[in-house]
Amino acid sequence: MRSLFVVSMIPMIGFGIMDNFIMIQAGDAIDNTFGATLGIATLTAAAFGQVFSDVAGVLFGGAVDRGVARAGIRPPDITSAQRALAVSKNVIMAGSVVGVTIGCLLGASCLLFMDLSAADRKKQAQQLNTILETVMDHGDELIEAERSSVFVGDRERNEMWSKYASGMADGGKDAKEEPSEPRLFAVPMNKSIVGECFLSGKILNIPDVSKHENYAGKAAKNTGFRCQSILCAPVIDRKTGEVLAVVEFLNKKSGKGEAERAFDGNDEKLARMLAHHIGVFMEKIGEDDD
Repeated sequence: MRSLFVVSMIPMIGFGIMDNFIMIQAGDAIDNTFGATLGIATLTAAAFGQVFSDVAGVLFGGAVDRGVARAGIRPPDITSAQRALAVSKNVIMAGSVVGVTIGCLLGASCLLFMDLSAADRKKQAQQLNTILETVMDHGDELIEAERSSVFVGDRERNEMWSKYASGMADGGKDAKEEPSEPRLFAVPMNKSIVGECFLSGKILNIPDVSKHENYAGKAAKNTGFRCQSILCAPVIDRKTGEVLAVVEFLNKKSGKGEAERAFDGNDEKLARMLAHHIGVFMEKIGEDDD
């Protein structure tokens, strides 16, 4: 009985490892590509991953059996009548259950080395792109700013991230990029102006960013863009009062002197209006996800 249990368990460990590993890897790949682009739910991506896993089981299941046989693990020398006994069937079933459980746990160990929130961030970025294209496409023109973007806060990672919607072809390292092809950009939440706006929930109008303690100068330098003034407005959930994001405008275009390049009270009103519309869009996206 002990030999029968072991022989039944070991092949199922191999099946479990293969099945769960392929399902997780395939599901994650689908979630990070088609899922993020088309908005497919994570569970749906996992279901497609299971299809790949089952197909692999059919194609390579014989390889597992052959590998076990080559390792010298063979069933005990019992008769067909003995194998047909209820106790033998229960032992075989118990060995298979234990084996596939161990195998699935080993196969799932790859989760320890995966970025489990990557797909969610990509989906959020895709949703954010829709907001940027719809609301912010002409926001910088309305407020006469050189650049505009929306930052979303990630409290777990303590950072603010965004995809620039406008002004990316104005110069610097991104001079060859088109405005319609935004890229991911992140700054520390507790050491940035947009982070300060996100945490305080108040509009911030900074005429000279170089004199502000939370100006992320190093991060801005990496973009090749010279920032002089910043206007930030919080995007607030109308139901909960929670800050969902921050809309940011960089460098007032009108005027020539440094003081004249600062944003004024009318710009703040327009920023609040755009932030309100962005909040409506983000609430709608949240309802659709639910």
